[in-house]
Amino acid sequence: MLRTRTKAWLARTNNRLIKNIPNRQPMKSVRQASSADLDRIKRLAKETIDKCYRSFLGDEGVDWFINGGGSDREINQHLEDIVVLEVDGTIQGYCAAEEGFIHSLMIKPQLQGTGLGGYLLAQVEAMQHAQGYEHLRLETFKANEQALNFYQKQGWSIATEERDESFGLVRVFMRKILD
Repeated sequence: MLRTRTKAWLARTNNRLIKNIPNRQPMKSVRQASSADLDRIKRLAKETIDKCYRSFLGDEGVDWFINGGGSDREINQHLEDIVVLEVDGTIQGYCAAEEGFIHSLMIKPQLQGTGLGGYLLAQVEAMQHAQGYEHLRLETFKANEQALNFYQKQGWSIATEERDESFGLVRVFMRKILD
């Protein structure tokens, strides 16, 4: 009976159905990472570091960090503090944050500049605020202009800078007061 009535209803309303939805917005969600996500997060981190960090770390620095296992160790160390950004059911970014400190935030290189990084950061800021943190901190490198510009655009400010003699880079410490 239900099948017959549904077919009749579809026949009557078929010309009123939306068949093509222009400018469909992707389904975005942020959730806690699990151990099942580990390989995908590691691949995403390596891809992002490979494509985006060479400009300030150089080829040798990036290759050492990826091939030496530094990237994987960092993710393993922070897995319980990582949230992932899924777009249409696929992990496209992640952020590791704990106790008011953002360890890393990465978005798939092909999707940078689409607003997904800002979306993920806003979600993480809200999560940290809900845990009682009134301000957040992070650090990056002065030569990482992409990150500096991104965070400043999101309302973060530079607190201090400090030369790191071991890396030969200037570390930039940033903070954001949460409303």
